[in-house]
Amino acid sequence: MRLLYLLFAAVMLLFLQAVPANGSYYSTLQCRNNHGHCRRLCFHGEQWIGNCNGRHQHCCK
Repeated sequence: MRLLYLLFAAVMLLFLQAVPANGSYYSTLQCRNNHGHCRRLCFHGEQWIGNCNGRHQHCCK
């Protein structure tokens, strides 16, 4: 039974490391809901309105 608890704890630790803690999925969805798109750099004439993918990309509109 103790082995089962240890295996469960190990699986939970691995799972928690894989889940993004900064809400990156939410910011990407919020960008698309505001009719924007995620890019590395915004083109000329586009406005930067936020961040996407854990602040690695810009939300351009």
